[in-house]
Amino acid sequence: MSWIKNALIDLAVTAVIAVHAFADVHWTWWVIAIYTPLMVLLKLFALSGAAHAVQQKADGVPVWFYHVLYGANLLLLLKAPFYEAAAGWALIWVLSVVAESRRPRSKKK
Repeated sequence: MSWIKNALIDLAVTAVIAVHAFADVHWTWWVIAIYTPLMVLLKLFALSGAAHAVQQKADGVPVWFYHVLYGANLLLLLKAPFYEAAAGWALIWVLSVVAESRRPRSKKK
């Protein structure tokens, strides 16, 4: 579980989304409204050919963990209701699945 330190930003964003969904704190809207489009752009860049030049090995965080976070973010934003951001997180989730399916598998010895 040493990979959790590599996922701290993702956990923090999910916490901000949860605060927004349950407490509707004003500043959380801004964090979500800025971070979500940036993540969409990052995922689109990861799928582009230019990403291969700067792409590094995965940070050790299991793929299932991101699926759990993205699903939680989507459900929390639907509960909020912040449908534009929910659509953004659905797109982030889909783009992540596509990127993962394109990633070459390493062969275990």
